[in-house]
Amino acid sequence: MSWLVRQYARRVINVNVNIVIAGIMALGITVVVMSLLTRMGLENKYAITGLTFLVDLVADVLVYYGLHWFANHMPIGLPKRITPAYANLSFLRDATLVQFERAILSPVLYTIALGLQHTLLQMGWGVEAATAIGFGVGIASARSLHTMWMVRQERRAIHRQKAQAAAEPAGVGETVPESLRRGA
Repeated sequence: MSWLVRQYARRVINVNVNIVIAGIMALGITVVVMSLLTRMGLENKYAITGLTFLVDLVADVLVYYGLHWFANHMPIGLPKRITPAYANLSFLRDATLVQFERAILSPVLYTIALGLQHTLLQMGWGVEAATAIGFGVGIASARSLHTMWMVRQERRAIHRQKAQAAAEPAGVGETVPESLRRGA
């Protein structure tokens, strides 16, 4: 269990885990809301697709902010493995950065999720299954791209800090974190 906690303490891991959990929880909320709306008489497939987007977006963002605070900013809790690229960010700035990155990738997520949902609806699938399948495939695609992006950002930040540490005069390097001096 301690291995899992150590892995979850790594930002690239917990951001992905939190986004997937937020996506799944938002998906559950979205499926329930859309199921209720269709039972209340909503039949227009374009309206279903538009409302699905709005409900999922709001639910996902709210759930993610809570999970991100727990994993990265809660005063007492998980051990923290601070990544140099994010070491000086406040909770709001850090979580909003992740949301900004997600917003940039959202066309991929929502094109796949809503396109597949709409296609399955047109083929006669129920709203619940079409939504779950569409968003499952969309989430997996967006997570893959975001993970590659975060790993690249972390590597670039470490490289910048190492270059900065090498350029400092003798004796100043004491402020460089031990993990960077070891080349970790």
